[in-house]
Amino acid sequence: MTQPPPGAALSTSAGREIVLGSTCWVLTVLFFVGQAIAQAAVTTRYSLVANNISDLGRTTCGPFSLGTYHTGVCSPLHSVMNGTFVVVGLLLVVGAVALRRAWPPRRLTSVGIVLLALAGAGQVLAGLSPEDANGGLHILGALFGIPLPPIAILLLAASVGPVDRVVVVLSVTLGVAGVVALALMIAAPWLLGMGATERLAAYPTYVWTIAIGSIFLARRASTIAADQAVADPAGRAKR
Repeated sequence: MTQPPPGAALSTSAGREIVLGSTCWVLTVLFFVGQAIAQAAVTTRYSLVANNISDLGRTTCGPFSLGTYHTGVCSPLHSVMNGTFVVVGLLLVVGAVALRRAWPPRRLTSVGIVLLALAGAGQVLAGLSPEDANGGLHILGALFGIPLPPIAILLLAASVGPVDRVVVVLSVTLGVAGVVALALMIAAPWLLGMGATERLAAYPTYVWTIAIGSIFLARRASTIAADQAVADPAGRAKR
């Protein structure tokens, strides 16, 4: 029996979970929206190449150092950025749990879902612990929030296998991009700039969640339309 592609034909109960999880993942677009809003209000120089995303969540102004990293960003809308971390982290967790049954029932799937949930929890922790308020907890949150998703994405791609080329190609492309950027972030962050490298490592995750959420919603709508057509073929013919 051919296995349906992820997010396709499932029971009504699972269908509701898919809609919830997919919607949550589509809403992770807020990760980009929140950054844009907070950055627009910055009163000092802020560089996408040199500055970390977390600088937008700084609660104080003036010079600040965290290890070898130094910055002087003043972000009046820091609450927007920190709130974005929390909200997006929760959306990632809820989406991962709700979409568990949308993926093939394999061990790789379970591990991938757990890693995504941990990453979401890390984002929440980072948002609740701004870098200049509790640098240790913020770094801990980032250690979960940035490295884990690319690994999870590749595991989910492997769990799907040849069943769904669209999901696999999308997942492998973005997963590998995240892993490569993460390696660059660890080995040579100065090469492209700390801010640019961090973004190259973090952004693929949310491009992926938005894309996968959209794909699953479209497939669910298509499944519902097909079921209705089967249930009422006469009505469809009249139309």
